[in-house]
Amino acid sequence: MGTNKTNYDIQLDSSFEEVIINAYECLECGKCTAGCPIVEMFPQHFNPHHLLGRLLIDPEKVLEEKDIWFCASCYQCNKRCPQGIELPDIFLKLRRKAIKEKGLENLEKTMKIIGEKIPFPGSLFWVCFHPERIPLEKETMIKLFDKIHFKKEKAVVPRSDNKVAVIGSGPAGLFVACELIHKGYHVTIFEAQPNAGGMFRTCIPEYRLPTAIIDNDIKNIKKQGIEIKTNIKIGEDLAFGQLFKDGFSAVFIASGAHKCLKLGIPGEDLPGVTNTLLFLEDLKNNKIKKMPEKVLVIGGGNTAMDAASAAAISGSKEVHVLYRRTSKEIPADKNEIREAEEKGVKIHYLTVPGKFIGKDKIEKAECLKIELGLTDLTGRRHPVPVKDSEFEMDTDMVIVAIGEVPSVNFLPEEVMMNNDGTIAVNPMTMETTMAGVFAGGDVIYGPATVSEAVISAKKAADCIDHYLKQNEY
Repeated sequence: MGTNKTNYDIQLDSSFEEVIINAYECLECGKCTAGCPIVEMFPQHFNPHHLLGRLLIDPEKVLEEKDIWFCASCYQCNKRCPQGIELPDIFLKLRRKAIKEKGLENLEKTMKIIGEKIPFPGSLFWVCFHPERIPLEKETMIKLFDKIHFKKEKAVVPRSDNKVAVIGSGPAGLFVACELIHKGYHVTIFEAQPNAGGMFRTCIPEYRLPTAIIDNDIKNIKKQGIEIKTNIKIGEDLAFGQLFKDGFSAVFIASGAHKCLKLGIPGEDLPGVTNTLLFLEDLKNNKIKKMPEKVLVIGGGNTAMDAASAAAISGSKEVHVLYRRTSKEIPADKNEIREAEEKGVKIHYLTVPGKFIGKDKIEKAECLKIELGLTDLTGRRHPVPVKDSEFEMDTDMVIVAIGEVPSVNFLPEEVMMNNDGTIAVNPMTMETTMAGVFAGGDVIYGPATVSEAVISAKKAADCIDHYLKQNEY
């Protein structure tokens, strides 16, 4: 595709000079690089600290480099930066200017590099690198993926008699399966849903990740010889202990965090009150034919912003988000918040629901104003209801988005759990307290990023390989 320019008239949110001025705030402490999961995945291709330095020396040359395409907008750098520099926003603006002036050549090169290391390059790129923010249209990106021709996977002949079972087909499960089959093991993935892909498929809105991209990634993964058994829920359709009886020598648990937390307030069981994961899954599967006019989202994380943005895009006229602390404490990434607000979403800080009201379905939410009290165990000031501050908000749908935890009732007692409901693992090996059982992704972290899931799966694959080789002798 060379350096042909796109047809998009892309305007920077601020001038190129302002981007460079932001880079001058860097103290060169390196905390951004030290905490970046993409650096761990692609150490030879990305170093945000060094990239900022090069931006100050030769900004025009930086536009011609691949580095600006590797930032996954996880905002770990922003959270660690003593200056609060918003590196993902800087890189996004550089991408926009690069596309406008230099074309798609470096984007193509970056995607090829990703395809060499990641078995689901399309899904990873769409979810982590946000082409919709540049913006590049869906059709443009799909054509670009078709043109690049990622390496076509061929069947791998296992060299070992050992079999490994993988529970869950999200990013961690898919990555560990591909790593292990290339290390010579038989691998079977057990997925509870009708189709593989985990959170990629069920809960990421279509505008963020087209289903066609997921389907293509899964097809290439299956070509390697990995068996994926769908509609099998461990603990119901197949007992966990049966896996070892069936000859599996090791098990990797990557079942995610699919159990949504509840508010525990009156009216939460009314029709029209749902949780984020159910809402996003129903929306993606076209089970919601027409969005209600007024939607209320409870929570302040990235998933809450996803739900709010998806509701606005899908036709809701009013979308409100209630968050119990201030804009300083809200956990959602700044880009997620900005995008939601650009879509017309209104965020109400220091506000919580007290109860939901309705006869046959949700009609109103009785809300309370909040003030922040003393610091609690999370290190944040504890939200305290303001006396006599109740007010009502009309709504046709409520989406509760206050967090998710793993659902792992299928595990035996030998597998130790943390107090927050995640699986306890050795952070160096990803092994649980039960011999031969490993875990990674959201099931050990709680809701996390795709890159964090991949890193944990990489560690687990190496350690499962070591464990199985040890037991051969």
